[in-house]
Amino acid sequence: MRVVSSPYGGIEVLACADPALIARLEMDTSLDVFRQPALQHQALIGIAQDSDTCVCIAKLGHRIVGYATFHPPDDIERWSDSKVPGLLELGAVETSKTHRGRHLARTLLEVGFGTGRYNDKIVIATIYQWHFDLDSTGLTSHAYRKLLERLYSSVGFAVYKTDDPEIAYYPGNSLMARVGERALPDLQKEFDRLRFLESGWRL
Repeated sequence: MRVVSSPYGGIEVLACADPALIARLEMDTSLDVFRQPALQHQALIGIAQDSDTCVCIAKLGHRIVGYATFHPPDDIERWSDSKVPGLLELGAVETSKTHRGRHLARTLLEVGFGTGRYNDKIVIATIYQWHFDLDSTGLTSHAYRKLLERLYSSVGFAVYKTDDPEIAYYPGNSLMARVGERALPDLQKEFDRLRFLESGWRL
């Protein structure tokens, strides 16, 4: 656990929070980028119940003010077709508008990867411009993407090319991945194959 100071008290950042704990907490009302706060709260509880997943939360008292999710890739995405175990996805990362500027997102990621549970895995992050919170930040799509790339690179992610149409055809989108220090060569080759399903991977 890490504690981030704020004028409202210490914000506790927890790795892989227990679903029962998440259920007892309430959701900050400004956590609405991906879905309504109540629905996102239920989604976090569901994700945390799976042994293959992890939900990191930042909580202030009895309120969740930030979260980051780690889970297997969605079935509708090409990354779920991996024939080698160990490919995971960094899902939603969101922090309360009240507490922005306290580096909560970075702390959530540092705490999550600090567990060591991803050192033998590849964690991907698909950056889609339609998830950008441009209204609240006042940033352009390009600037917001660069902000996310800097955030993710701070915990070991790098930008990778892909022919995935949802990424390759939109300048605001990006694929990033964190290759764990103990990730096996077969897993890395499988990741490369999935990156270029349309055109075929060539060394």
